[in-house]
Amino acid sequence: MSDEKKQQVLEDSKWLNKDQKNFLNPTLNQLENFAKHFHVPFGFLLLKKIPEQQSIKLAFRTKENVPAKVGLNVRSVIYEMQRKQAWFKEESGYIESKLNFIGSLSGCNDINKVVETLNTLIELHHFKTPRELLNDLRRQIAFSGVLVMQKGGAGLGTNRPLKVEEVRAFTLLDDHAPLIFLNQKDSYTARIFSLVHEFIHILRGTDEFLMGINYDIEEERFINNATGKFFMPDEMFKKKVNEQGIEAAANYFNVPRYAAAIQAKNLNLIKYLDENYCLEDQKSIRSNNSGGNPYNKALSYNDERFTAALFDSERNGNLQPTEAASLLGVSTKMFYQTMDLFDEREAIL
Repeated sequence: MSDEKKQQVLEDSKWLNKDQKNFLNPTLNQLENFAKHFHVPFGFLLLKKIPEQQSIKLAFRTKENVPAKVGLNVRSVIYEMQRKQAWFKEESGYIESKLNFIGSLSGCNDINKVVETLNTLIELHHFKTPRELLNDLRRQIAFSGVLVMQKGGAGLGTNRPLKVEEVRAFTLLDDHAPLIFLNQKDSYTARIFSLVHEFIHILRGTDEFLMGINYDIEEERFINNATGKFFMPDEMFKKKVNEQGIEAAANYFNVPRYAAAIQAKNLNLIKYLDENYCLEDQKSIRSNNSGGNPYNKALSYNDERFTAALFDSERNGNLQPTEAASLLGVSTKMFYQTMDLFDEREAIL
């Protein structure tokens, strides 16, 4: 919620005004409206002591790769993803066994080995647009058994956006159903980089984000360098940079300019990181804010295996439509039309 909106809500809440007769003595309706506007559980407002926020430990990627401040919207999305993950693991019927690659690179300090392992699990194709590459990588990583979700805000609608500065991506580790979340407000190139970055976290079995700042920074740098090396193989990258420059190389490999600049520095192609290279391409993803087919958007948020499992459970009577719609992240009114669109796509494939 913006500062302006917060101020407006506070002004509308007359019981917070010292000049009012009911100062700090709101009615139940006034409290409910206050809780709704600030997305706070109503019961919290009735407690004498502010409840402590539960510590969240997970692999977490922010814009500056610094320890994240988990705001209310981000925390809400984390809980939403945990709920989806738990349902898929425990109730979908799609889980058969543990995934043997989880933590397979634990303790590995050899970047070349990380890249080699990635190449056995992901086939990197060249696409003209980053959107095509993102869709392809998302499909491949999901096929390996990882749930890949994306979203641009908390809850339904667009009034609780996720700021890229707060979260780019995060991972919920699990031996059976690991989950990667991408902030849909981020650029396509940044999401591409984040997706593989988080996949490496899964391979390394690292999700203790809050275990220590020094450890986190070292781990993040290692994974960033491995991710860059995966997307931009040394010799091919050198050739592109020498022929066309860093920005053209970034466009060719569909990676952020800052990632290409760091790779160039690591390969001694440049001595310093020019700040112009570090200005990210944050083109707005307008479809996340307004317009577009709402059913297409709903399907784009969720992993395809998760969506298929959800619809199967509802058809078989194992899941009520209201619960299925809630897990999918749509209103009950939208649920069956979203299901019909999904079935149409599956029939074409």
